[in-house]
Amino acid sequence: MAWLVLCACSREERAAVDAGVDARDAPSAPPPRSQPSLTPSASATPAAASSDPVDSNNPWERCRTGYVPLGDPSRDVLQLGLMCGPSTGMRPLEQRIEGSAPGETTKVLEGKAGECFRVVFAAQPTVSVTFTWSTATAHVGESKPARLAGPKGLAFLSPGSSALCLSAPGDLALRVEARGSGRYAYQILKRR
Repeated sequence: MAWLVLCACSREERAAVDAGVDARDAPSAPPPRSQPSLTPSASATPAAASSDPVDSNNPWERCRTGYVPLGDPSRDVLQLGLMCGPSTGMRPLEQRIEGSAPGETTKVLEGKAGECFRVVFAAQPTVSVTFTWSTATAHVGESKPARLAGPKGLAFLSPGSSALCLSAPGDLALRVEARGSGRYAYQILKRR
């Protein structure tokens, strides 16, 4: 009888170990909240988070479901990058860039045919930002940035509903204009 009890415990322990292995291999993302709304909230209270609508059928948008920026731009960029990078086949192109608003920066990249790019941006709530992607190369995937807002911070993905993918080799430039005052951070993601 005692042997059967030990055997049952061993199975439970084995299931817990197996679940831990599976969790390590999966992308890090918080569990989704209740069914996402496809229409933005008309009024956002300071305690509630707001974001652009999420298309749950689009993996480029679905990755950000339930994410609320915490107001630490470096940490928010890291977390959102982990949620929306690996799940869409993207990796950081280089280390994140940090700065203070107001400010403007332009990053020029050499792209190959078939490569895709996206930027993850986070800031304190007193910062506003404009993203401008430009290239003379044929490409697909332009859309406005996806905005995520919480009482302590802001985050953006640009393009919002996809990545910007080059159809031919060429240069690509990302211009980030930060206005207001406060800290921000961003990181460019790339899919090879």
